[in-house]
Amino acid sequence: MDYINPPFNYSGSKLKLLNQILPLFDYNKDYFIDIFTGGGSVYVNILDKYEKVLINDVISDLIGAHKKLANNPLPFIESVKLLANTKDDQILYNELRESYNLNNTPEGLFALTLTCQNNMLRFNKKGKFNQTWGKRGFSDSTQKKLDSFVSIVSQYKDKIYYSSVDFYDINPTKPSMIYLDPPYTNTEAGYNSFWSIDLENKLYTYIKKLDQDGHSFALSGLLGEHKNNKKSEIIYNLIDDGYNYTILDCDYEKVARNKNSKNSQEVLIYNYNV
Repeated sequence: MDYINPPFNYSGSKLKLLNQILPLFDYNKDYFIDIFTGGGSVYVNILDKYEKVLINDVISDLIGAHKKLANNPLPFIESVKLLANTKDDQILYNELRESYNLNNTPEGLFALTLTCQNNMLRFNKKGKFNQTWGKRGFSDSTQKKLDSFVSIVSQYKDKIYYSSVDFYDINPTKPSMIYLDPPYTNTEAGYNSFWSIDLENKLYTYIKKLDQDGHSFALSGLLGEHKNNKKSEIIYNLIDDGYNYTILDCDYEKVARNKNSKNSQEVLIYNYNV
């Protein structure tokens, strides 16, 4: 099956695992919540399966870009094209980055992701975008991704809802299927500046409450040791709690920054029967 590839190049994207993850979702619920939306590869490929879909991410301009592509894509894309003209001009890129950090906008963030190194979002601890110049720009490949992405999200725009809050501020009142793909504390990624061990502990408590309240949840995570020989404690705790889990077929060694990773395996943990 061909899946929609979003225009956002996002570290940790589950695009290549969708053929394994999506068949494991609970489609008996009417509502779907993508709590750590990121580039959107999951929600954009299940829009026809649920009555309402909520997407959330703490990076508000990322959510803003998703929303504009669904509701008013052409002006947004034209603005991004004008900003993403730094392929041959590092000074212009630095000015774009400085301008964005002074005045955050969805257009500015998307333009930076198209022109920075590896097209990857990266922020410092103060929340400032700090990825370096990448000698990149708006390409034909970007346009193709935008065309396919917009064709889907605009078709289902009336069922998509948007938020940019911390995960623990999302309290669904109706039975929902909730997908969680948080930053991995045992890996190294640019968006991890928004994450911490304390938040991972809060996430464990939050997931337990989702289960108690009758919601279905599916959590992506990593088994094994990764950066600095760290393990993701939440994954092991939920497995010890007896929740169902499936180890996914993914050679993480090929994509990990830390080539000394030990037996890293992508896993999906869920609280329902498939």
